[in-house]
Amino acid sequence: MHSSLPERSGLNLIIDRYMVREVGLPFLAVAAVLFIVFSTYSLTRYLVDASAGLLLAGEVLQLTMLRALISMEVLLPLSLYLAVIIGMGRLYSDSEVYSMRSNGISERRMMRPVIFMALTLAILTGVLSVIVRPWAYSVSYQIRAEASATSEADRIKPARFYRFDDAGRTVFIEQIDPAGQNLAGIFVQTRKGNDLQVITAATGKLEYGARPGFHRLKLDSAQVFKQVDDAPDFFADLGSFALWLPHPEPAPVGYKTKAESTRNLAGAAAGPDRAEFQWRFTAAGSALLLILVAIPLSRGRPRQGRYARMLLALVIYAIYFNLLDVSRTWVEQGTIRYLFWVPGALLLVALGLNLPWNKLRARLRAASGNER
Repeated sequence: MHSSLPERSGLNLIIDRYMVREVGLPFLAVAAVLFIVFSTYSLTRYLVDASAGLLLAGEVLQLTMLRALISMEVLLPLSLYLAVIIGMGRLYSDSEVYSMRSNGISERRMMRPVIFMALTLAILTGVLSVIVRPWAYSVSYQIRAEASATSEADRIKPARFYRFDDAGRTVFIEQIDPAGQNLAGIFVQTRKGNDLQVITAATGKLEYGARPGFHRLKLDSAQVFKQVDDAPDFFADLGSFALWLPHPEPAPVGYKTKAESTRNLAGAAAGPDRAEFQWRFTAAGSALLLILVAIPLSRGRPRQGRYARMLLALVIYAIYFNLLDVSRTWVEQGTIRYLFWVPGALLLVALGLNLPWNKLRARLRAASGNER
């Protein structure tokens, strides 16, 4: 009798490790793929701004990583949801579940380490949503504010055209030294309404912070052409010409709902604040609810195929996530006060999927047979 206890403990440890591996490896693979896809998509969006001179390379990288970090509150629960369906689907497809059952190992016992993984992930997701999410948004808004305040000269790369719609200006500089001060082949076109001004220079020098709030662009052998509606065209050939480029301080970011701490959002009356507060607390609950849905969806018949119910699983997730997003908009607009009804509906779906329908049908048939 005493020898059976170590054997039972060793068997439990083997089962736990096996289940963690069968679900953990797909989880890491799916999470990595989703992370790469989402990061690439975010990077592409920010590179558009970088190509227009609105963001520097370092800022693009920072914003991409912050955006990917924010997305983890959604991507991690989805990854575990799909991993359970893939991992458990393989066990059912290869009849390993039935083999374990024949040896006295119930599905509840098999899923114990998976439930522990889901609880751990739910805690991590809650931390990401409640604490990390507002911090990441706050840093992102600050980077954007600093990028908007930086002058045009700080963002121009050689041999590329840059258009700045706010100033109506197009800039081209053929060569820029590594220090970013000595320039060659300078072309600046400014258009305001029907007025046109073109400045060209063979060489020039940029003096950063020449006076508070301004950089000084000094052009050598400059040529200026100006065309206006109500005056003759103007052309000048100047030995030296200076332009003052504004370099304002970053404006205060101000109040941003997504960057506000969770504590400050508690009890807020405004619709957007309520929606953001409730959204943050649905992330952790969604991680657990999705696992409760994934477990029955992963069950299949022998040799049915591990991906037999993947389409249904994706449809359920898509409906759930879209309902969450729509409900969040309704809370922001004041149409409804709470979006927690969506996780509640998913809980009902999970309970319905986990009911032992086969046993219920058998009991109903037995009861009807006895009545006869």
